[in-house]
Amino acid sequence: MAERARGEQRTSTVVGPVVRARPGPGGRGAAILCALLGLLPVTPVLAWSYGLAPFAVWFWSATVPSLALLAALGVATARRPHRRRLHRALVVGAVGGLLGTLGYDLFRVPFALAGVRLFAPIDTYGVLALGADSSDPRTGLLGWAFHFSNGIGFGISYAVLASGRRWQWALAWGLMIETLVVASPVAGVYALRGPGLIAIAYAGHLAYGTPLGLLAADPERTVGRLREVGPHTTAYALLAVLLVLVVWQRPFGTPATVRAGQRVAPGPSALVLDGRFHPQYLRIPAHGCVDLHNGDPVPYTLPAAVGSPRLEPGRTTTACFAAAGNAVLRVRTSDRPYAGGFVIVDRTAVADRQADANRTAAVDRAALADRTVSRSGPEGAPR
Repeated sequence: MAERARGEQRTSTVVGPVVRARPGPGGRGAAILCALLGLLPVTPVLAWSYGLAPFAVWFWSATVPSLALLAALGVATARRPHRRRLHRALVVGAVGGLLGTLGYDLFRVPFALAGVRLFAPIDTYGVLALGADSSDPRTGLLGWAFHFSNGIGFGISYAVLASGRRWQWALAWGLMIETLVVASPVAGVYALRGPGLIAIAYAGHLAYGTPLGLLAADPERTVGRLREVGPHTTAYALLAVLLVLVVWQRPFGTPATVRAGQRVAPGPSALVLDGRFHPQYLRIPAHGCVDLHNGDPVPYTLPAAVGSPRLEPGRTTTACFAAAGNAVLRVRTSDRPYAGGFVIVDRTAVADRQADANRTAAVDRAALADRTVSRSGPEGAPR
């Protein structure tokens, strides 16, 4: 009996600590660290929407380092047997987040084809990250890369904390992400209003959570299947997505219409062809202005600008905007779905001192006279 008691005591002292040492993949501290790193990529959007600092500051100081650290942890844990569970969670989270983001975007494609500008925020990310006056293929590539990094980061955060749980937990995770967006200033900045848009956003996050939850529910099986495909399937999948984005966005050249629009005037400017802005996205400081050259044979009116200026055919018009805080404004030239473009009001933007003074005067004149401020002839506003 004494021997049996001593044996039971030895068993309890050996088994007990093993059970307590596995609260999460690779340990509680490591799991929490990876979860936090997975959440950091999205901080530029939140910080900019709250007006805390320029988007670019948070992008280069939070998003890029956190992604680099997660990649380094993924490589390091692969070589350490005692970190195998954490490595599996990182792999499953990255792949699940990638597939979830693809599912989220594919769900929204039919609505975008119908004219709902659901993908507009993605292009603004690149403009803000580079601090550019307007969009081009480089900002487009960076915006989409940022979009996918957010989806992958959210996937990693979920997997390191909830691997092995029922897949429906990931649906709740996706809905929680969207709820935080709707409850934050991000919804106001990007004009996420109305039951239709909000319903699409929530449904899209269910499409995000489904593949993530299915893969994270059995991480060992998921990693085993990935290894059957190849030894570095996760890395190749991420590189493949990046390659597709590069081929799609073509960042090594700028379309002629975009170049022409950027040369209309110093600062944010665009060429209007077939009722659309080229480039599509213009970034201005608070109470700033843009210069638009109407290359079409018909006039357009911009209700979103101060004084609803009229764009006369063949003329360059300065359109000013009264927004004082960060905002993304939909500027329409007509009721057609893709007509016009977007103006990003960024109160952290730095404008040339003289140009800023001239544009402020243009705002005052437009507000008082309720007319277009034109620079096309002798009656145009001085620069």
